[in-house]
Amino acid sequence: MKKLFCIALSILMLLGLAACGGSESAAGSKETTKAPASGFQVGYARVDVTPTESVPMGGYGNSLERMSTGMNSYLYLNVLALNDGTNTLLLLSIDHGWFGSPIGTPIIKEITEKFGIPEEYILMQGTHTHAGPDTSQTEDTNLASYNTNTVQLAVQAVDAALEDLKPAEIYVGSVETQNMNFVRRYIMDDGSLIGDNYPGTGTKIVSHETEADNEMQLMKFVREGGEDVLVMNFQAHPQLETRSTNLSGQTPYFMRDSVEKRLGIKTTYWQGAAGNINSTSRIESEIRTDNRVEYGEIMADYVEAAYHSMEKVNAGPIQVIHEKVTCKVDHSEDHLVSVATEINSIWKSTNSTGKAMAVAGDSGIASVYHASAILTRAGMGDTKDIPIAAFSFGDVGGVVVPYEMFDTSGMQIKSGSPFARTFIFGYARPGSFSYMPDAEAYKNIGYEGNQCRYVPGTAEQLVDEYLGMLESMHGK
Repeated sequence: MKKLFCIALSILMLLGLAACGGSESAAGSKETTKAPASGFQVGYARVDVTPTESVPMGGYGNSLERMSTGMNSYLYLNVLALNDGTNTLLLLSIDHGWFGSPIGTPIIKEITEKFGIPEEYILMQGTHTHAGPDTSQTEDTNLASYNTNTVQLAVQAVDAALEDLKPAEIYVGSVETQNMNFVRRYIMDDGSLIGDNYPGTGTKIVSHETEADNEMQLMKFVREGGEDVLVMNFQAHPQLETRSTNLSGQTPYFMRDSVEKRLGIKTTYWQGAAGNINSTSRIESEIRTDNRVEYGEIMADYVEAAYHSMEKVNAGPIQVIHEKVTCKVDHSEDHLVSVATEINSIWKSTNSTGKAMAVAGDSGIASVYHASAILTRAGMGDTKDIPIAAFSFGDVGGVVVPYEMFDTSGMQIKSGSPFARTFIFGYARPGSFSYMPDAEAYKNIGYEGNQCRYVPGTAEQLVDEYLGMLESMHGK
């Protein structure tokens, strides 16, 4: 039965690739970027990157203990190619937790060699599904083969997107959603604050720590002689299929699918500042739906409502800036290394959270992940350089975020940006640099705070850097 399942998936993958033209346009000898004679052009392609064998799944705990057994949806890689007549910018989004180095690094190498596009113009992000392959577990035979195949599929999709370049105009807009994302940090009736892993200790939830950024940003490329392309940019962890062993693109997949069926437009999704945001709430009165298909349909309603009132903006020169920001590492818990080491050792040898945490005592270590973070920080130096990037084309700007940005930081960037519309390109290569709580959230701790590797104030430092990059590109 499993063999038949894998054969069927293989056939579907080949059909998906052929549909976007990738199977016929996979050239291995290109040396220069395809460039239009003049003007702003956009190309698009999509390939199916669903594993056909059982692979370790990322999202929760030790991925080698969570092997895929089936699928709830396909996993896709979407490619946008933008060209201003001089430079080509590639924006790749994949239905993985992150765009990990085991595939990201060789993809960039192949693209630069085959198409002549500089590395700094190749930007990659994951939709952050918690039901996709953990590409870092390369010792798994099936996954090693999957990674190799995914690299080749990605290069073929880039080739197809470059072949698909068409003159384009840009339209932008947004819509305010309701009860579709929630801050997953709660204030309890005793004044304490807990994260989404609410233990149910008898105290009751009073409210969320802050209000969520519920804005869905939209960007549409209206292409001459080609299908239009829509970008959705939102912030919400895709966690509706919690701990399932079925592969799935989760809510990003079903949002794209519903919008495409409804509007007849090719759609890609960029995960935004979702470090503290979930798509469901622990407060029962706030939950609109926890069904992934229904969630996609409701979000399509919002997109459809805003789709026909989007405003045209200028398309201009493509700009990309990369920087490395030196950030201070938090060593305040180094004194807990011995206890954290014991917890980590027991967890890895028994795969039992209960047995591991039994030795935590009154140390203050809140979870096995907290213990792992303590060990990680202790092994780091006093500072760490975090690579960040920003891009722009005309009146549109964007920031490339290689960590789990809190929505408060995302809102500060969007409101402080000089561009007409600024997109958050989150969970991006070369992540992950873990959670990055804002100062208020860090003060209240919670599991994002005790897993952060950097001192309080780092999130604000990075926001300032992003705004400086955007300002330096504006008007040029």
